[in-house]
Amino acid sequence: MTSGRNPAVTLALSVLSLLLGLAATGCLHTMEAIDPRSLPTPSALGQRLQQHVSILASPELAGRQPGSPGNRQAAHYIEEQFRAVGLQPLPSLGGYRQAISSTIGDNVLGVIPPTAGTAARWIVIGAHYDHLGYPFLGADDNASSVAILIETARHMTSPSGHGILFVAFNSEESPYFGKAVMGSQFLFHHLPAEIGRAETLHAVVIMDLMGGVQWTPVKDAIFAAGAEKSPLLYQRVKQAVAPSLTVFPVGMHLVEEIPEIGHKAFSDYDVFRNHGLPFLFLSAGRTPRYHTAGDVASTLHYDRMAATVEWLRNVTALIDQDQAPYGFHADRVEWADEVASFRELVNRAVQDETRIPGTSRWSLHKLRQDAEWLRDAGRSEPTPQNRDRLERISIRVQCLMADYSGCFTL
Repeated sequence: MTSGRNPAVTLALSVLSLLLGLAATGCLHTMEAIDPRSLPTPSALGQRLQQHVSILASPELAGRQPGSPGNRQAAHYIEEQFRAVGLQPLPSLGGYRQAISSTIGDNVLGVIPPTAGTAARWIVIGAHYDHLGYPFLGADDNASSVAILIETARHMTSPSGHGILFVAFNSEESPYFGKAVMGSQFLFHHLPAEIGRAETLHAVVIMDLMGGVQWTPVKDAIFAAGAEKSPLLYQRVKQAVAPSLTVFPVGMHLVEEIPEIGHKAFSDYDVFRNHGLPFLFLSAGRTPRYHTAGDVASTLHYDRMAATVEWLRNVTALIDQDQAPYGFHADRVEWADEVASFRELVNRAVQDETRIPGTSRWSLHKLRQDAEWLRDAGRSEPTPQNRDRLERISIRVQCLMADYSGCFTL
């Protein structure tokens, strides 16, 4: 008996079945995912970072959902830490809080004022402190970044030319993202009187997901995006160094290619970028614990976070040296550097000893094709076709690092 099915459809289904079988084959040798318990005991700074995360991501704060008691407790803790490290409140706010609404809660702000007698221009360093609510405790997302925010403020000396505004944003997570009550949106549209207009914001640094660790080749690395829109800011990012920390420059068009979602903004940089302000977005990337109950304090890499504090202090000092506006070019990319970053990552991902945990046979096949293309891509032009190819490579690498299914299809 024949099925009567179109032969072309039958062939397509057979090929799809074969690809799915190859993708699911688990016979490849890959690296083991990093067990955070195997990392050395954190340094003194790492231990302070760990303490902040352990409190913010504790069961007692129940995931810091906006409007919840745990969210209010987190805001109080951050406020007390800002006070303890010497940040000043803004007089126009009457303290460290900027109220968003009675049902959502507050942003928490603290400043190092600009030097007396200078025109008030500001560098903003920010990270959101809210999360999804219990049982999602949000250690990496985003207690890790808030801990770095606090310790960077502790280690910062007063700048010579700019004030520094440290902001712990509330209400970044869904359902608030992109809405008027999103903490970063609210701040931008309700800038305190001491800051005034958006034009006084010299540069904005946003952090998200700064503590996760999964794949050994990026254990001591973070990713820096967005500065490519402002050439001199990008130069400062490239100049800044910190011992034991690698900073991979990647373009925003690559970072915003999100596994299983597509091209989408996903953090507090969005409102600043949309209004043409120079910005830098920092992240260590997603791990399989992203937005799960497994995102707990014991899974983070605190010494890399400590190195990030040093790097962030250094890059802020470099930014402070620049008085002229940076400018902003929305479509600008640093193509050769983007290719170089992913060439290094993919070349490690195709090696037997350093494959991303969970890489399937078909994903490895695709990565090998990627590696071949990346070999000479830096000498090509960032045409729409080439940009699309690099975006697909970016989402494949992100997908594998976060252990999403279907990475081979990208």
